[in-house]
Amino acid sequence: MDKTTLIGLAGGWGLVALAIILGGVGFGPYLDIPSVIIVIGGTSCVTAGQFESADLKRVTPAIKAAFNVVKVEPLPELVEKITFYATEIKKHGVMHIEQKILEEKNPFFKEAFQLLVDGTKPDVLVPLLELKNEHLDNRHGAMIAIFGNIGGTAGAMGMIGTLVGLVAMLANLSDPAAVGPAMAVALLTTMYGALIGTLFAGIIESKLAQKHKVEIIANEVIISGAAMIAAEESIGNIKMRLNAILVEMPE
Repeated sequence: MDKTTLIGLAGGWGLVALAIILGGVGFGPYLDIPSVIIVIGGTSCVTAGQFESADLKRVTPAIKAAFNVVKVEPLPELVEKITFYATEIKKHGVMHIEQKILEEKNPFFKEAFQLLVDGTKPDVLVPLLELKNEHLDNRHGAMIAIFGNIGGTAGAMGMIGTLVGLVAMLANLSDPAAVGPAMAVALLTTMYGALIGTLFAGIIESKLAQKHKVEIIANEVIISGAAMIAAEESIGNIKMRLNAILVEMPE
């Protein structure tokens, strides 16, 4: 589990809860059904209307992914592993690594080096892997966009709720009993929108984007390594060029 995601979510919501408790009025005044309907219901409807159902079905797995550790090796270790396989192929032939490749847990690495075992040439191997990486980029990008949209929409729905509450309040200024509930809607919808946008969608969006970046860069290193091995480049050249890629990668 990625503990930083859990710490961020639990810590953020916990501090808000602590502030409410220390305020001395309890949670009751902060619970308002019309505000929940406007923010959560409105955000859900807008998001559903803006994205395809196939993408929306992957929202729950995406949330789980934000709590999971990325299943790729650190880049320096990945370079060493690629260099190891390149050395084994040079010494013993490509079939020597077949069993080891079947045991690999990284599916992209496994597929790339299985293509090597099958004797795929670089001019075929590289486009296949780049296409797979592009599809991965598109899938991840859709999930990141959904949570970015949720964050922005929640804030907007909070403002809409504020306007609804203000209109109701101004329309009932002559009735003191109606002013309080209308003011609650006006204030709490903004609060709910800010909380959902910042302490839920914002955290998930940011964490998915970071994990996506790590995976895409690792895949690019794998593609480069597999292509050089397929082209029968020297071990020294492979290691030097892969390390050069790491130097060029943004932190």
